[in-house]
Amino acid sequence: MRPILFQIWRIPVFSYGFLLAVAFVVGTILGVKEAKRRGINPDKIIDLALYTCIAGIVGARVLFILLDIPTYFQDPVKIINLRDGGLSFQGGLALAILVGIWFARREKLNAWVLADIAAPIIPLGYALVRVGCLLNGCCYGLPTSVPWALASKAGDQTLRHPTQVYAALLSLAIFAILFRLRNHKRFPGYLMFLYVGLYSVSRFIVEIFRDVPRMVGPLSITQLASIVVAFGAFACIAILSSENVQHQQSGQVVGRE
Repeated sequence: MRPILFQIWRIPVFSYGFLLAVAFVVGTILGVKEAKRRGINPDKIIDLALYTCIAGIVGARVLFILLDIPTYFQDPVKIINLRDGGLSFQGGLALAILVGIWFARREKLNAWVLADIAAPIIPLGYALVRVGCLLNGCCYGLPTSVPWALASKAGDQTLRHPTQVYAALLSLAIFAILFRLRNHKRFPGYLMFLYVGLYSVSRFIVEIFRDVPRMVGPLSITQLASIVVAFGAFACIAILSSENVQHQQSGQVVGRE
């Protein structure tokens, strides 16, 4: 672990924040390239990236606090302390999507097309941030004796499941899938629905090995939420795909007439 990655004139640069910044820069560059490929003004993507980055951090922090609100009632100063990670990805993603929809409407852009541009980029950025989690010693796993166990909790040398690595690898796999499907012929927004579904499945898997409170039997609150979100995402894909097929078939019939 290395919470402080390096120093600049004795000013510490924290690993988590640095990797978060790298994820933002990489994501913006890829988003601009994909926008150009699709004939969209890249300046709009840069503006969108700034808005969604801020929204993502705010949403992630708010949900993280709400999930552990008694702790923050006892020590409100912790609310503005992000050195321990302290971000819930689901909250950040939800608020970023809402802000993205608002931005698309304001700029008169197709929100679903923007969602398809963003979908492959999100898991790549998420993988980078999870590397930051590993260096920071947060989001750690349960104690274990597996050969690849690491001391992945800050201030604790206990060997644990490196769930940060699990999450990063699964996210890279999702990125590969979505990137390969970026030229899909399905309905607009398909990649975003697919990402949400795949991420929920991967998060459910990672939570099995994470050192988190269990709410219902062996399930954590995040796993319960992942089940609901995954079901909703894949249900939307099935419904919208069916409607898209029917629309294409009706268009072919009209064309023949």
